[in-house]
Amino acid sequence: MSELKIQMWIVDDVKPYELNAKIHSEEQVAKIAESIARFGWDQPIVVDKNGVIIKGHGRRLAAIKLGLIEVPVLVRDDLNEEQVKAARLADNRVAIGDIDADLLKLELQSINIEFLEDIFDSKELEFMQADLSEMNVDVIVDDLDSAVAEQQRHTANAVSESNEKPIRIDKVLGFSEVSGKESRSIHYFMAIAEDATGLEGKDAFVTYISKLVESA
Repeated sequence: MSELKIQMWIVDDVKPYELNAKIHSEEQVAKIAESIARFGWDQPIVVDKNGVIIKGHGRRLAAIKLGLIEVPVLVRDDLNEEQVKAARLADNRVAIGDIDADLLKLELQSINIEFLEDIFDSKELEFMQADLSEMNVDVIVDDLDSAVAEQQRHTANAVSESNEKPIRIDKVLGFSEVSGKESRSIHYFMAIAEDATGLEGKDAFVTYISKLVESA
């Protein structure tokens, strides 16, 4: 693999991935922005050869919130499309990890906690500094239930928005051109679809395809 170098890109040239599975709330983006403003960039936004984000959607949103014109970018033009998709999913998964509570508490005791204000909220700071043996588990469970419910609402909204968003047919099918002979077959297929559904154009195509999928 050739050496990869960090480049400075205009933030508007960094393209978000439309199907990004990770949700970034306004509160989380604000915390990322505060971290960048306070400590600077230590992780570039990682993009594929087309400038679409692999890792760093939250950092892009934070940069926009801060009004930054340029952002550090690492271009992974060495990855193919399948590897890019796998890298996105892996990044979302490895972000969820276990924490050694005792080591974390020692680390927090060695620094000025004010450095972390506005990056972690008061509940998070209290949790990280608390004696785990004295915690009220019922309160934690209630907070987790609320967080899960909120996440489910975010997911439902994202799915609903995705369902309504127009998508170019060539992106769905994976090609934009066919030969003259192939086009005649497609016209014949559309005639069958319109005859079978009593609809026209896109409506006939989608309805007929949906019925074929359901019966498969």
